[in-house]
Amino acid sequence: MWEERMAGTIPRYGSCGYCKERFAQASGPGRKKEYCTVECRRKAQRERDGRLGQQRRGSALPLGRGIAEDMQALSAALLEAEYDGRPLAELLHCANELSRELDHYAAAAVQDARNRGANWDQVAEAAQVSATTARTRWPENRVKERLEQRAAQRAAVREPSAPLMDGADPADPAGGRPLSKAAERASVKLASALSHLYRASDLTIREVAEETSLSPSYVSRILSGGRTPTWQVVCSLAELFGGDAAELSVLFESAHGLVPPPRNAVPDTVARLQAVLRGLHLAAGRPQPGVIRKATRGGLSVQAISEILNGEMIPGWEQTSALVTALGGWPADVRPLWEAVHYTFLLCLDPQEVPRPMPSARPESD
Repeated sequence: MWEERMAGTIPRYGSCGYCKERFAQASGPGRKKEYCTVECRRKAQRERDGRLGQQRRGSALPLGRGIAEDMQALSAALLEAEYDGRPLAELLHCANELSRELDHYAAAAVQDARNRGANWDQVAEAAQVSATTARTRWPENRVKERLEQRAAQRAAVREPSAPLMDGADPADPAGGRPLSKAAERASVKLASALSHLYRASDLTIREVAEETSLSPSYVSRILSGGRTPTWQVVCSLAELFGGDAAELSVLFESAHGLVPPPRNAVPDTVARLQAVLRGLHLAAGRPQPGVIRKATRGGLSVQAISEILNGEMIPGWEQTSALVTALGGWPADVRPLWEAVHYTFLLCLDPQEVPRPMPSARPESD
């Protein structure tokens, strides 16, 4: 017995990291086992996954939601191209972009499920693949790297736009640059907002033209969405109609594809979000909170809608998305503004110092 102990042939024992039972460790070099059986190791992994999901749950925005909203815009672009009878190359380009986003969405959706505590067996069942395939296809580090690359690629294609100067041709507000679908949608909303203010003013087109020194035909085209005006014209019309040009500032910037100048901390980012929400509300004809609530199918209360539009509450993304959709807007167009507010709050040392209610937007003069 003594000779065996001296020769090192007596097995060493360890305690299982899951069931705590004593088990014999394998002799020889190499990493020692932490668990007595494979089943104990799997059970421990499931518990770790569940704890990780609990830690992450409720603290992070779903990764898949933003991609799904971008896919909505891509789907609309593909449908418009189909209706317009665009060339096959353009149709296939739209389809390829949508296909890539579908792959990104699948990876993000799996990660969202994992963050909520789903284990690999549950992911595999939903994806109709084996657990090994699911774990190999969507490991967290690879999904994170993939989504970071996607974000970098999307940022790279956003080229800064030159500001529209007074005196530029209003018939070509983009200066020869093709407008994006988001800019086209913003242009339509800007025209709708100005048209609503015009109808409430009881003025005639001729009276508006005389007061603003514009031709009646040009005024008519602005109100119908046929022309996107300069900021000076927007301000003149809003003032004449008894409206607030600040509510139209973000719609104007988006309609012209403008990149706004750097803003200062929370007040500016909050003001821009508030401006676009009020602009969309105006473009929709300023429906009452009760009407908006019905459009959200109960997703927002009348009180919450009133507080958001009055600048008394900064909405979360689900609230923002529901409100934008109810007002006829596209959540994907508004999300960058909401994210700017969200990330600015994260950078603040003391978010309690943020003023309430939201400050009014103050657009810079041309």
